[in-house]
Amino acid sequence: MKTIFGFRWQPSKDLLAIVVSWVLVVAALYAATFLVGSEVAGGMAYFGLYAVLGATIFGIGIPLYWTVVVRKRPVSDLGLTRDRLALSVILQLAFAALQFIGAYRDLKIPAWESLLPLVALALAIGFFEALFWRGWVLLRLEEAFGLIPAIILGSALYAAYHVGYGMPLEEILFLFWIGVLYAVSFRLTRNIFILWPLYQPLGQMVTLIRDGLELPLIATLGFAEAFIVMLVFVWLANKVYHKQLGKKNQPVS
Repeated sequence: MKTIFGFRWQPSKDLLAIVVSWVLVVAALYAATFLVGSEVAGGMAYFGLYAVLGATIFGIGIPLYWTVVVRKRPVSDLGLTRDRLALSVILQLAFAALQFIGAYRDLKIPAWESLLPLVALALAIGFFEALFWRGWVLLRLEEAFGLIPAIILGSALYAAYHVGYGMPLEEILFLFWIGVLYAVSFRLTRNIFILWPLYQPLGQMVTLIRDGLELPLIATLGFAEAFIVMLVFVWLANKVYHKQLGKKNQPVS
């Protein structure tokens, strides 16, 4: 069905996959925040629920599995593509520079041993957020309802996700507009490298520093390992897709 002013009505089974993945990601975050807590005693369990189960398995694994194995589509359908890569990087650098000038001017940067784990967190979780919220949720919603409804609904889901952090309503409403900003930025090129690894993670770093989050230095290794697993998932999904493509193109004997 053709779009009219950015609207369409073409729902598919992808919407069910989005709902399931959203519920699982939020549930993992909520359990990490309220059932375990990020204190030292529950640090490993919190990390396991938040970064491993929530962000890596549910947030990266489900979109990749559904896209490649179930729908038999390439990982490029999630914004992981070389298309418009140069333009995406150039725009990201411009956006990140403006963000840095505006947000970091009066920000007190912590010492390196406190800063390093926050950088690792922002890079790993930033990759998850770019792929999950923009490449997965936004683009699937756009296929079903068109661009404008996808931006609105996707940003609402992104904002509502933060109830898992226990954020008050006014902050969640603010995050809706942040979601709109990132969604519009992403749709300029449909490539997650317009958001990551600088633009979106820098925004997250501002929040982490202002909230006074303190993580042990060893957390750097944990988030780095989670990020490596995310990349392995992407690599495996890409390999599976090309294997499927090869079988499809084999001549019938």
